Amino acid sequence: MEAEDPLSELADIHLPDAVHVWPPAPGWWVLAALVVCALVLLYRQQLARVFLRRRLGAALRELDAALNRFKKQAASDRNEAGLQLLQSVNAILKRVALLHYPDPELPRLNGRPWLRFLDSQSHTADFTVGVGRVLGDGMYRPEFDADVDALHVLCRRWIEQSYLHKQPAKKLSPAAAQSAPASQASEAKP
Repeated sequence: MEAEDPLSELADIHLPDAVHVWPPAPGWWVLAALVVCALVLLYRQQLARVFLRRRLGAALRELDAALNRFKKQAASDRNEAGLQLLQSVNAILKRVALLHYPDPELPRLNGRPWLRFLDSQSHTADFTVGVGRVLGDGMYRPEFDADVDALHVLCRRWIEQSYLHKQPAKKLSPAAAQSAPASQASEAKP
């Protein structure tokens, strides 16, 4: 008897089943969850930016409308139109300030403390010693003699800065409110 080839008795190689796409490995699930979370966060950030731009646009349009009302009314009575402009601009700035700087003392501010607050948030002295000081007197100003266009530019810049350049609000304290004018006046003088 002749010896048979022992290899011929072996069974064929078993091929594994084809790899299925579904269900994916756990790592793919984790990656998918991270991508979904990142997309949700990105969407929320973009949505917040859109709403911020809309609020900024509304505030600036309201400021522009106040200036346009002044220019229309100034022909008949510049003093009365100017006092109404000061009231409108103060109201717009106060609403923006209340939205961005939630300080319990803020609603009660007027006059010099209000101007010091505006200066402290913009890091200038344009409100206390500059063109913006007319806002401190508001309706109590006997004669309106302000540079309307410069006031408009200053207020527009303050509103844009409040919306676009977020910074933590400086707390108002009675001691700081009283000492602020001296330090800002010294900074404003060359």
